[in-house]
Amino acid sequence: MISAITAIISSCIGVFYSFGGKPKIVDNIYGQAIKLYGDGIYANDSILKVGASKGTDIVIIIIAVILICTVLIFKNKSYVPFLQCGILSIILYSTTCLIVGNTFNRLFLLYVIQFGCTFFAFIFSMSYLLKNKSFESNIYNKKFTGTALFLIISGCSVLQWLMLILPSVIYGKPMEIIDIYTSEPTFVIDLAIILPSTIYCGIMLMRKKTIAYQLAPVLLFLLTGVALAVISQTIVQTSLGIVLNIVQLFGMVILFVILGAIALYLNIKLLKNLK
Repeated sequence: MISAITAIISSCIGVFYSFGGKPKIVDNIYGQAIKLYGDGIYANDSILKVGASKGTDIVIIIIAVILICTVLIFKNKSYVPFLQCGILSIILYSTTCLIVGNTFNRLFLLYVIQFGCTFFAFIFSMSYLLKNKSFESNIYNKKFTGTALFLIISGCSVLQWLMLILPSVIYGKPMEIIDIYTSEPTFVIDLAIILPSTIYCGIMLMRKKTIAYQLAPVLLFLLTGVALAVISQTIVQTSLGIVLNIVQLFGMVILFVILGAIALYLNIKLLKNLK
């Protein structure tokens, strides 16, 4: 509940708070001129980052309300532990990006509370799921090969970030989307956590390991949440005048939207087998 409430508060401030500020130009550490948003809680963030942050905030408000409803109203439904854990994973992802990816702002302590509560709530929820068998007993003898392959493929989709990372590593030049920042937390989370988690779950699902059946719905919810965030981010960024080229549009938007839609379908199909 604290995770959901703090997420709603911080996200509403992110979306709606304004003091009438204007954009301003600053130089980053590489000597490049970067336009800052200049208004609201994200005043000292770049236009690109603000579009992503505000777009994510909109999605977080919606799913945090859903989380509160599941806790207060639908807590006896068999799918709720998976939905709850999936939503917490989305909030945890976005909060991590806020803390280490955005410029320090006056909501920092609220972000810390939000991160801490979400982190421990996710750990406790995930622990509960992994020590139980939530599905009908006959399901644990099925490989769900299609879902397993999808998890592996969707996880590998984040390898596209290497196209932005490797030129910087090899030639020592700043990343194309680095703006005023020193790193991009999305790359770290996707490559260090999401990629191995989805590959592991896919392999374990094909080997009929119980842990994979319990973990798969959570990862599928996370992929769906990422798709929703990407759609919202693109809409907000477009409203701020950011135009993606065709390669960026496919790799950073369309691909994740397709994966999210497939993830939702597979998740519904899987959760129909709950006890």
